[in-house]
Amino acid sequence: MRTVRLQGPLFHVTEDPEQVIGDFLGFALSLRNLSGRLTAEELHERFRPGGSGMRLPDVFAAYRARESDAVPPEFGGWETEDLEHRELWVLTRLRFGGPSPSALVEGPELRHLLDRALALRGDGSGGPFH
Repeated sequence: MRTVRLQGPLFHVTEDPEQVIGDFLGFALSLRNLSGRLTAEELHERFRPGGSGMRLPDVFAAYRARESDAVPPEFGGWETEDLEHRELWVLTRLRFGGPSPSALVEGPELRHLLDRALALRGDGSGGPFH
């Protein structure tokens, strides 16, 4: 399982060479600035197994892959039947005019990283998924 640490305002995650997961954590913890809702509540709603994920237009997308064509081509080999039994989340930093780097994270690990990021920022007492 990956680990997360906070360096200044940025999250750094192990096994995240393009910094996609670290960026995701920063954006996810900033949702309160857009919605005005408590961070832990909103994260729980968006990233539980049936959650809606998040989309920041022209910046970032995080969604649960439910069909094989929802997985970026560079991570090929996922069948829709596999995705029905596995909770796989796609995290993508959106870029115009170039490739958009993505990362795949299983649901339990995604929630673990969110809990840890909340704890590091002091924004949660135990995190929304405990």
